[in-house]
Amino acid sequence: MTDEILKEKERNYIVQESVRTLFERHRVSIPGELGLTLILLFAYRNVEETRLMIWVSGIGMVALVHWFCIRSYFFNSERFEPYTWARLLTASSGTLAMLIGGSAFFFFDLGNEREVLLVTFFLVAPIFGSTVLAAAYFPTHLFWCLGSVLPLVCFLIFSGITNFILLGFAILLIAIPFALILGWILAGEFKRGLQTRFENMRLIDELKQENMRVEDVSRDKSRFLAAVSHDLRQPLHALSLFHASLKASLEQENQKNLLALADQSSRSLGEMLGELLDIARLDAGKIKPDPCRFPLASLLGECAEGMQPLADEQGLKFRLRLPRKGCVKSDPVLLKRILRNLLANAIRYTESGGVLLGTRRRDDDVHIEVYDTGVGIPEESLPHIFDEFYQINNPERDREKGLGLGLSIVRRMADTLGHRIHVRSRPGSGSCFSIIVPLCSDMEAYPQETAAPRMDMDVAGLFVIVVDDDRAILQGMRELLLGWGCEVLLAESEVDLLGELKAHKYPPADVLISDYRLRGGHTGLEVSKAVEAHFAREIPTLITSGDVSPEVQAEVRAAGCYWQEKPVHDDVLKGMIAELGG
Repeated sequence: MTDEILKEKERNYIVQESVRTLFERHRVSIPGELGLTLILLFAYRNVEETRLMIWVSGIGMVALVHWFCIRSYFFNSERFEPYTWARLLTASSGTLAMLIGGSAFFFFDLGNEREVLLVTFFLVAPIFGSTVLAAAYFPTHLFWCLGSVLPLVCFLIFSGITNFILLGFAILLIAIPFALILGWILAGEFKRGLQTRFENMRLIDELKQENMRVEDVSRDKSRFLAAVSHDLRQPLHALSLFHASLKASLEQENQKNLLALADQSSRSLGEMLGELLDIARLDAGKIKPDPCRFPLASLLGECAEGMQPLADEQGLKFRLRLPRKGCVKSDPVLLKRILRNLLANAIRYTESGGVLLGTRRRDDDVHIEVYDTGVGIPEESLPHIFDEFYQINNPERDREKGLGLGLSIVRRMADTLGHRIHVRSRPGSGSCFSIIVPLCSDMEAYPQETAAPRMDMDVAGLFVIVVDDDRAILQGMRELLLGWGCEVLLAESEVDLLGELKAHKYPPADVLISDYRLRGGHTGLEVSKAVEAHFAREIPTLITSGDVSPEVQAEVRAAGCYWQEKPVHDDVLKGMIAELGG
């Protein structure tokens, strides 16, 4: 917006608000003007009745016009320009003032000094009250002052009586200038107040527009992240399936080693994509915690179970010190992500010795601690370890040493949960990361849980239906599932699947695996309902998706389906099929 347009808007706003305030204040001034007329009637009680009634009638007619002008403004202010309304009000108000002030010429009794002084007081006093009423529009104040007091001043000066002459000059030289100067000052203050209000309104409007712009950017960013997450995870998922299929068919050791390297690169790319998208969603506020009360021991047991193979591969001792009892209040999914990142980081930077996952109770909190006997962290590096892509002793960016995003995600998730993180470290001796989580008051009510035993991973003979609009994924799933001994039916959409099911007599599926987002705006949940309706029974359904937004996960779980983000590694996929089809 240019300065000229902004100044024009400011002028229009000041004019409109000044006139509106003028009329609002004058709406309550009419009773005061009528009250002043009654006081003067009392002072002029000895005046001839006919003359007095003519004067009162004139005041009544002008007051009626004055009231009608005010009423018309509030009824239809768009009829005239603001200043036209202000001039109409000033004319009616000034006429009323002249009728009131002009009474001195017609009704004053110079022989009655008390009456002259009384009327003088009641005619002069209102000009000071007018400074408040008419500060919004100075000409109205000016006309009232001159109209109500100048006739009185002229009468007193030309009365020929010394005391009255002195009084007239005092009013002319002191009272009127003072009232006008005071009115001018108040009018200036009022205008500056309107300018400040306009500026505040402009800033508020700009802030609202900026907030709307930020919200639009946030929505665009969310849509972009969802699209990027889905589109990039799809080929990674297909690549993972092809790697798993090839692994079972290769016999030569060098081929297996090459495939392992390719699979490791694919997994690294998937991890980096997931971590970058996690950071973006956390920064955009799209990951909302869902705190609840849950036993801490079971969550720590799950974390230890998942990290034990990684520690064994590194030749490290992994110890778990479970709390004897107690539950905490947090989001178990996000807290588990934090602990897994801390454990993975500890294992990655520990060459010998071991890693310990344990807890310590402190008042109403529990400190969940991850100890390692790794290289430690120099004191000067401690303030930076939670920054993105910050790594110690990895200038060559070796992917085997991580991507430098794990601790950044830990910090963001901890901030989202409202949990504090402490770090202690000694170079050459190891480090301790602890996250502080509030304990529940009724922690005694939750017994310690034991981890569920591993189930049989045999899936041979299961009938699995796979629906995905990516043909590469369908081909990879076909090769992998057939290699596991499954019977497989593939389809790219709900229509294709139902057409195939109706054309041939298939037995009820043991497991349905469907992508969440399909062509034409359809979802895997719709496919699940259609398949269950076709077989007239519940079909265990696994929804896989590259869209990892919490809303999608909540929708899938609310529908009674299982959810897994892409890419799905072969061992995880086989375990899920075994669990659902068992």
